[in-house]
Amino acid sequence: MAAASHEATGPAVRSIGLLRPLSWLARGVGDLWHHPGASLFYGLCTFVAGMVVLVAVARLPYLFAAAVSGFLLVAPIVATGLYDLSRRREQGEPLRLAESMRAWRRNPSGLVGFGLFSLLAGTAWQVVSVVIVALLYRGNAAVPADVALEILLNPQYLNLFLLYVGIGGLFAAIVFALSVVSVPMLLDRQCDLLDAMQASLAAVAANPLPLAFWAALLMTLTLLGFASGLLGFIVLMPVLGHASWHAYRDLIEP
Repeated sequence: MAAASHEATGPAVRSIGLLRPLSWLARGVGDLWHHPGASLFYGLCTFVAGMVVLVAVARLPYLFAAAVSGFLLVAPIVATGLYDLSRRREQGEPLRLAESMRAWRRNPSGLVGFGLFSLLAGTAWQVVSVVIVALLYRGNAAVPADVALEILLNPQYLNLFLLYVGIGGLFAAIVFALSVVSVPMLLDRQCDLLDAMQASLAAVAANPLPLAFWAALLMTLTLLGFASGLLGFIVLMPVLGHASWHAYRDLIEP
């Protein structure tokens, strides 16, 4: 339940309870249940895209960076379809898959800008991770998967592992703070990317513990999706996409 709102130069931000993110997941499931065909279409697209990346990496490891970068660039635009379905249900509008696929046209410059931001952040992390491993790894493994396995299992590389996880967590926290409501806001309002990111930072500043809990839920469910061989993303992606729309609605005043 909203306890208060905060407003500076941007939109007013609500304060929420610690367990409020659970209601976002519940409403995300409700949206999926209400229009399963359209929602699962986006989940299936996520699964197919993930499999393409895995196959590309398995056969041509040097394409990993390009494949992930392409996904980071396109994913925010694809996610707008799920947000649009939730928005339409919320406002009592007809639910049409074709129209949800065109939702990105509401704010193309902002959404493409966010895709470029995701691409830049992903590329920066890839560069930093390569530098960390190149400086601290002393093994003989040549294949990236073998390098990762040795770092995980060999106590000699505990410091390397902790540094890698720590810096990766910092990158993830920064990206999360800048993006938690950015893309839904870009879809919902005629604002620019900087305004959306400022609103996202304000939401995190007003609700550090609830949004840390939300980040933990996102990470846990994402790991479950990977653990299922990506099949879980067929259902998880729509639920998380719809839930993210409800997070935006709860955190930002209309």
